Amino acid sequence: MLRRGMKWRKRAGLLMLVLVVAVMAGCQALGGVDFNAMLGQSLKVSSYEGSQSVEFKLLLKEEAMNEAAKEEKALLELISAVKFELNNVKIAKDGAMSAEGKLSLGEKSVSFKAEADAKLAVIELEGAKRPIVLHMPELNTAAEGASATASDAQLTETMKQMVDVASGYAIHNLPNPAHLSVDPGMTTVGGDSVSGMKIHAELKGKELWDWVQGYIDALLADKEGLKSMLAELQKLAESQTEALQTAGAESIFGSLPVEQPDTAQSVDEAADGIIELLTELKDGMAETEQKDQQSLADIFTDSTYVKGDLFVDTKLDIRQSVIEVSIKPDMEALEAAAMKEEAAELEEDDAGSANVTMMNMDDSVPFEGIWMKITSDRWNVNGDVTPVKPQAPVLALDADRMAEMQGYEVLREFEPDSVLYDLLRNQAHITKQTIHMFPDFGKDTPIVTPAGITLIPLRGTTQGFHASLKKEAGKLIVTDPATGTTISMKTGSNTVNVNGQTVKWSFPPTLINGVTYVPARNFVAALGGTVMWEVDDLNSEFRTLVLSREP
Repeated sequence: MLRRGMKWRKRAGLLMLVLVVAVMAGCQALGGVDFNAMLGQSLKVSSYEGSQSVEFKLLLKEEAMNEAAKEEKALLELISAVKFELNNVKIAKDGAMSAEGKLSLGEKSVSFKAEADAKLAVIELEGAKRPIVLHMPELNTAAEGASATASDAQLTETMKQMVDVASGYAIHNLPNPAHLSVDPGMTTVGGDSVSGMKIHAELKGKELWDWVQGYIDALLADKEGLKSMLAELQKLAESQTEALQTAGAESIFGSLPVEQPDTAQSVDEAADGIIELLTELKDGMAETEQKDQQSLADIFTDSTYVKGDLFVDTKLDIRQSVIEVSIKPDMEALEAAAMKEEAAELEEDDAGSANVTMMNMDDSVPFEGIWMKITSDRWNVNGDVTPVKPQAPVLALDADRMAEMQGYEVLREFEPDSVLYDLLRNQAHITKQTIHMFPDFGKDTPIVTPAGITLIPLRGTTQGFHASLKKEAGKLIVTDPATGTTISMKTGSNTVNVNGQTVKWSFPPTLINGVTYVPARNFVAALGGTVMWEVDDLNSEFRTLVLSREP
């Protein structure tokens, strides 16, 4: 199983690398459009209004869905179709923003509104009883604030310059995709007619692999460009040495300030390191292509592709974009090849080989691919944009407080008939509490009496369920805010009071080596939970006591 997992990770990692990089494809001028300038311009957008959406789908296997357990099937259906929509997006040059949107999971959806600036963020969720606010950290004094603000602004500007320098080198060497067209046209964005160029780019199947190889070759051929880029990055990094040191940052040249007094030497060494990495990647891809042609064909099928449609205005601003990515390898062929490899490696052990093969068949992934689509419209690009200003209502819920709340407390912040309540409780199981106890090791381990009654430590269990325990008038009193339950008991007596009613337990609370023990099933049931023993598959003598509940 370990060998196969490593092979799958290698193949999956290779595929993701290709697809992520390929989304950037297309830089050499065509049809009057300078792609270098266009992509560089897209990185300099500081403000805009618009709308965006991201769709993601798991391409489920029908047979796997038919065989899946009810709960597993419901979860797969929920996450197999995800859509995140943003409308009325407003992003200002100072970083302030506001937007409205909707998150859809399967057939369920939750609407929201969000506003944020440098001091405050406010989020309103459909089904939440009150808005959620996040206060940004503030500086101690006005003087410190002014100094830090100036320093932060300088560092931010330097970081932008560094991004421009690095991206300029990367973009300059990008090859065009196999399929690229540019046509003049018009479109409507934000209610206005815009003239410009329609650009279509597409890579599919083995073209993705070939494109990455071409990109690596282009980077390796531009060593002087690499050195020039690194020298500029080093110069910018040195200009902000104090700020970067305060942030605990390091550069590709080593610690800051740069310990090498010879700038040219440090740039050469950094360039050599990058060239070495690119060369190793190139050699690795060449070796894969030579030795594993079938796997490449199985991964890079025609159903694996990246394609994009852009509309660029006369200022080279990207006003509309639709990027579609599909990863759909021949899963049956890949799984068959992986099992064949394992069988060959374990052919000396027939039983082991058979067991591994069966295990692999059982562990087959329940989907055959993924699909994603990203769309966006932008207007008022780099213009004066005024987002909705965030305002915190008096009764808003602080996000820091929310992070410290128990699951059942968080759930109480949502309307019981809302979609979000259902998702948090029945899908995320946010209220679930589980305690594991090991009879063979650990502190205050569970005890099984000769009569077969399991006893558990009272204090440890109470704390595990985030309830409270106190001693009052010779009695032990447990108060559980999650269920509203109160249990009153006395050591040595199996007569217990639960919410005002007298019940008899199978075993009295008992003091053992200074620790009070109670019967597991009686105590946990009173708190709305269940008790079960889990036996290790590899060692039947190793058992774990599991206490769980969902208040």
